[in-house]
Amino acid sequence: YSAIEKTSQRKGYKEVELAFLLDGLAAEREQGITIDVAYRYFETPRRKFIIADTPGHVQYTRNMFTGASKADCAVVLIDARNGVLDQTARHYYISAMLRIPTVIVCVNKMDLVGYSQARFDEVIADFQKIASQNKPNNQKLHFLPVASLHGDNLMQHSDKMPWYTGPALLELLEGAEAHEPRNYAARLAVQYVIRPRNSDVTLHDYRGYAGRISSGVFNVGDEVIALPGERR
Repeated sequence: YSAIEKTSQRKGYKEVELAFLLDGLAAEREQGITIDVAYRYFETPRRKFIIADTPGHVQYTRNMFTGASKADCAVVLIDARNGVLDQTARHYYISAMLRIPTVIVCVNKMDLVGYSQARFDEVIADFQKIASQNKPNNQKLHFLPVASLHGDNLMQHSDKMPWYTGPALLELLEGAEAHEPRNYAARLAVQYVIRPRNSDVTLHDYRGYAGRISSGVFNVGDEVIALPGERR
């Protein structure tokens, strides 16, 4: 915390820039952008969370895919002043493509538009036009207005936006459904083939296959099917 406090002071912020909590790279803090995926962990009395903070710039879209590939819930942030941008659509397309079951659309910085319900409705209407063309049938969409700097509608309802009667962000996160990979068929995506680099003739034909288990349970002696050739 002391590091981001010093960076905030050096860059002239009146308050601590909370975005620096997720911007782990010095280049990110200096340029004010997200480059790599940052993982942060926290828990509430109800469940544990892993935040994957992903970049919005088109140049780092591949990192957005990396962070979203294992997500059960996506939080799409929209600046209330700027509304729906190209990167807003891009992030939602990725969320829809990866079939993320829950998407929470946060219209942020509502304090800078006078907590206007009309502005919130306008932004959501624009977003709905994008979602109507790409939304998976089983995907749940939630919309809420927030002012993150002041904590409005993050942990609890804000009295500055009485016109919003839905749940706060934390309530939505705690109630989001999480899939159980163990209940799906066993899958291991091979990412690397290990071949020993030595002169030991006994290991000359050895090949090890490394990757990430995306679902299911593996046991010694299980039959393995290599896809797409279906060799057993």
